Amino acid sequence: MSLSQVRDKLDEVDDKLHALLMERADLIEHIVAAKAEQGSMHAVFRPSREADIMRRLVENHRGVLPIMSLEHIWREIISSLTNAQTTYRVHLDGSADRLAMSELTRFYFGYAIEQQREIDPSAVLAAVDYSQVDLGVIGLEERAETPWWRGMGARDDGTNGPSIIARLPFLVVQDRPADLPAVVVAAQTAETEKPDICVYDVRWTGAIPGSLMHKGIEVLSFYRSFEGVDALLAVPGNISEQELATFFEAAEAAPDKLRYVGGYPAPLDLDDEFDSEADAVG
Repeated sequence: MSLSQVRDKLDEVDDKLHALLMERADLIEHIVAAKAEQGSMHAVFRPSREADIMRRLVENHRGVLPIMSLEHIWREIISSLTNAQTTYRVHLDGSADRLAMSELTRFYFGYAIEQQREIDPSAVLAAVDYSQVDLGVIGLEERAETPWWRGMGARDDGTNGPSIIARLPFLVVQDRPADLPAVVVAAQTAETEKPDICVYDVRWTGAIPGSLMHKGIEVLSFYRSFEGVDALLAVPGNISEQELATFFEAAEAAPDKLRYVGGYPAPLDLDDEFDSEADAVG
């Protein structure tokens, strides 16, 4: 095939891609109409479905196109067409590194989505709670300046605050762009099933149990004060809240507070995937 023929073929592929993108956008209009009939226009965020799409694309991917480029292309498509269902903005945690946070949110939410920088995580939660349709992105620091996660989940007055719906980055690989550890929060989602990973606000007057890792539990962030320790824990979804409480009691570390504050699809660790494939071959 000559160079001219290759270029003609590329033009054909580009035209097909554009036609398919327009077809995808047309299908979104059908979704909007169906949701309007059901009265569920506000609940448009479906992190588990987005994760399933990305897992499928990664599994089928081949060739020279970088996997990060594939992820970014699909994030741009998904975010733009989600915005077609309901207009929303993304509130950014201003206490995180400004450049890293901007890179992360542009990578995952694209350039068409309006962004609003807030002073800190608590301000992000307040903005999301007020809007009911916006999203928030909060950076994860190992040791937090405040236990901001207390503002999520069920409140004492019977209302609910925002909850965690996703963790970023989704594709985990060494030296990737947009690698700031963060969580996405929302006031409501369209999710109906239990997430892969459940997140809890846990408080102790003593120390965090040292045996958490044995249960696959991850400390996303913690806050220490003279009163004790507040921790934001990521727990495998197959462990119930009652089983978690029993585990703490067995470790003689029953918490003073144990609250569910959200969950997210398990990120896809590409380094582990590649290592597993190498082991299988070798």
